[in-house]
Amino acid sequence: MKNELTLIISYRQRQLGFYSFYNWFTSLHFGLKNIVKIIFIESDTQPTLAIQEKIEKIGASYFFVQNNGVFHKTALLNHGLNLVDTKYLMAYDIDLIPHNNSLFTHLEIAKKSSFFLVTGYRLMVQQPLVDNKNDLNFIVEQSAIAPEDQPSALKKHLTSHERFGVLPLFRTEELQKIGGWDENFIGWGGEDQDIIQRYCNEGYHLCRVPDLVYLHLNHHHNPDWYSPDIVNKNREYYYRKYKNNDS
Repeated sequence: MKNELTLIISYRQRQLGFYSFYNWFTSLHFGLKNIVKIIFIESDTQPTLAIQEKIEKIGASYFFVQNNGVFHKTALLNHGLNLVDTKYLMAYDIDLIPHNNSLFTHLEIAKKSSFFLVTGYRLMVQQPLVDNKNDLNFIVEQSAIAPEDQPSALKKHLTSHERFGVLPLFRTEELQKIGGWDENFIGWGGEDQDIIQRYCNEGYHLCRVPDLVYLHLNHHHNPDWYSPDIVNKNREYYYRKYKNNDS
């Protein structure tokens, strides 16, 4: 069976998230692993050899980008975009784990939805690590609604035309046409909404599907990626781009 979907994973110092992802991926039925490719890009002062070994062990592609400064996620994603040879791709966050069969269902829905950018939802879980020993039903029962689905944020999305969705599944050719991610977003904040906005400006409609649920693992924010200064700078840039809501 031919690979259909590439996961581009940009990574720095999220070991528990990585091992949760690794446990999930190695437990997959061969059918899904056979249609999913992984491009894993680590960016730090030096590579993490133990992670590189595990990535290569599962047949994924590992790349290292030297970076002593702020984590530049958008540049890493564009690096990955240039390497993608599948019809579909997803910028996959290492702190998310698909619940049940969400990733496979996500791909199947996207393949049937020519005019939609299909995205899911996330549940915020208390655990930093999820493996086969965990009771996922208990984890889901104890989870919380994500910030973007809280009343104030949801109202802003509905009234201000800000688009948000978890793990949008893009058509590679269409994403390449718009030039990929805007690398003026450095660190955390705004880059995910921006890429959805620009992609949908090409005639697509955002479709959030409640059947697609991803568990967001608990973790601390890296200070070189997520700080008030970095977040505010990215948010200000985002709002400057779309201040008239006509882009």
